[in-house]
Amino acid sequence: MSQSFLYHFHGLGQVDFSEMSAADLPRLEALSEERGLEIVPTVYLRRPALAAFEALVRAYDTYRADVPNTRIRGFAVEGPMLGPEGGIPRAGVWTPTRAEWQRLAELGRHGLRYIVMAPDAMELEDEIAAGFTFADLLVSFYDNGCRVALGHFHRDAPERSARRMRGVIDFLHGRYESSPYLILTDHLYNDMPRNFRHAYRTAEELALRAEELPEVIGRPWSGEMLAGLLGPVPAEMIQAAAEGKLFPCINFDGYHVDLEVVRQTVEYLGADKMIALTDHTETASMAQEPLADDGSLLWRRDDGKVAAGMSGPDRQRKNMESIGLTEQQIEQIFWENPRAAIQYTVTHH
Repeated sequence: MSQSFLYHFHGLGQVDFSEMSAADLPRLEALSEERGLEIVPTVYLRRPALAAFEALVRAYDTYRADVPNTRIRGFAVEGPMLGPEGGIPRAGVWTPTRAEWQRLAELGRHGLRYIVMAPDAMELEDEIAAGFTFADLLVSFYDNGCRVALGHFHRDAPERSARRMRGVIDFLHGRYESSPYLILTDHLYNDMPRNFRHAYRTAEELALRAEELPEVIGRPWSGEMLAGLLGPVPAEMIQAAAEGKLFPCINFDGYHVDLEVVRQTVEYLGADKMIALTDHTETASMAQEPLADDGSLLWRRDDGKVAAGMSGPDRQRKNMESIGLTEQQIEQIFWENPRAAIQYTVTHH
């Protein structure tokens, strides 16, 4: 049985990670063992659930000391500083106080591995609270051993978003030991401004695929063409990955991103620079918000926005094979790279 490292997903079995407690840890351990998984449960954190999440992560710290070979490799949080347009649970977007940010950052010492954050939310020098800038917020997480994953961008000013993202990248690499694992990402192409249609989900969209897709993948990519072809934000993220400044993640379910776009991206960057992100759940709710199954292998909110996928690692591995990835490439993207990324330890220069 192939082993997969599930780096970013939201529910396993009957457990919605956004609502789990320490009592669920043994059940998740057994499921992970049974399926050949190592996991980093990703939580959409509601503000009223902050104290319960703190208790969960601190209990996990004790649990991993008692179960040193645990397949639960830590936790991640998606939000609450995210762009306004994604299909995440509505209660997962809120504005923490300085004290609440500090409480979250301190969980890095107990097993919070990374936090998904919009890098274009503000300038590095902008204040979140008096005397506490966006740069200070980043440092508070990194100094506690918790990294950021860049994602959920604003859509109104792509050039500004790309510039602010590069500012975050340069700031962190200037302060901490440089590594491709220093900065993580949410899913490439999803929930960011783009110059192209990245997915074809409806009959109407599929009818346009044969005409539109060759414009994006009809010729080999080069660094000079990416901003015009893909848009400033995905181009900046891909360029930073090529420079060894971050590790991009991409979904292989065929619904979040067209598989031919995925294939071209892997071809351009190389399997050594990418991580598979399933972004799926096996539960029909996230963070107390019900999800709808419309038969498309995507979970949707009540307004039709895509909230998560239904395609787990087995289906995504088959999709990877279908676009020509070798067994070695699949193992690298689905096991070696995410495992190395999560095991990485942040150090100062």
